[in-house]
Amino acid sequence: MEKRACVVAVSGIKNSGKTSLIEKLLPALTRRGLRVATVKHDGHRFEPDRPGTDSFCHLAAGAVGTAVFDGEKFQLVRRAAVDEAFLIAQFPDADLILLEGFKDSLWPKIEIVRSAVSRAPVSHPSSRLALVTDCVMEAPGCPVYGLDDTEGLADHLLRFVRLGAGFSAILLAGGYSSRMGRSKAELPFGGLRMIDHQVRRLRSLGIRDILLSGYEGAVEGGRYVPDVVPHRGPLSGIHAGLCAAEEDACLVLSVDAPLVPLSALFALMQGHGEGITILEHGGQREPLIGVYDRALAPLCGEILSGERSSVKRLFDLAGVNILSCEADAALLSNCNTPEEYEAMLCRAGFR
Repeated sequence: MEKRACVVAVSGIKNSGKTSLIEKLLPALTRRGLRVATVKHDGHRFEPDRPGTDSFCHLAAGAVGTAVFDGEKFQLVRRAAVDEAFLIAQFPDADLILLEGFKDSLWPKIEIVRSAVSRAPVSHPSSRLALVTDCVMEAPGCPVYGLDDTEGLADHLLRFVRLGAGFSAILLAGGYSSRMGRSKAELPFGGLRMIDHQVRRLRSLGIRDILLSGYEGAVEGGRYVPDVVPHRGPLSGIHAGLCAAEEDACLVLSVDAPLVPLSALFALMQGHGEGITILEHGGQREPLIGVYDRALAPLCGEILSGERSSVKRLFDLAGVNILSCEADAALLSNCNTPEEYEAMLCRAGFR
């Protein structure tokens, strides 16, 4: 299975202390055995070398690229337009890649809120993993660390990097989408198709084995699994995924719920013991935001062979563990109609 680094953006408004936090985190993370790389976007034209050096002179003279190396390191500069995804791919040996900035992106974020420059977070709550602040702040469902708690934040990131490797994921993308009038998996969302957005989020949690139920199209980072017992609702997709999963525990998520906070999914994975664990908010259970053990596949098959084939039937027979979620209930909702889709785009800040 291909190894992929976890990617986390250290974000905040200008002068919030992003570089300082990264500089403190790097030795703490290295002591914990993590290999860490960093990527920073410069909004201005940057010079990769000092005027007067040979490499600077080569570029100034018109070279399309230049490289300098010794026995331990190298520097490669090319004139080309790239994005952070291209640069992330240059560090295949890293466990964690810290992006500096990217507060408006969909990457998982550690956001700094420093009272000298701001009083409230600016990133979307669906992408936050933690807040770092010297303010007294309530952030339901999101861990909060002090500005000087580098060790606590490093432990949080270590758990984040290590946890996902023990999980498969089942992304439910089936159904007829009759009320939407088109495939929900292919709806545009943040410059991607909804299904690509969801796979990218699952991969950002460190999950490498992502199973796609109900969608046969090409999706980078996911693999299609056909239903063993078709046309029996979500349990068919869960069953197919459990049968094909490489890991013992499977995070289950619906393709049309793109704003479930990453902090909630992370807490769900951390809180899972065995059997089934699902999220609940305000007394409302979310059976399609949960973790299901691969060992439940035979029981799912038995249920699907009978008349009652709902996920609730599985809960009745296998039991279910509940993890309370304090996040905004609107972030946990899915979309079934064009109106709900438009409302979700507004909540995501795309309208």
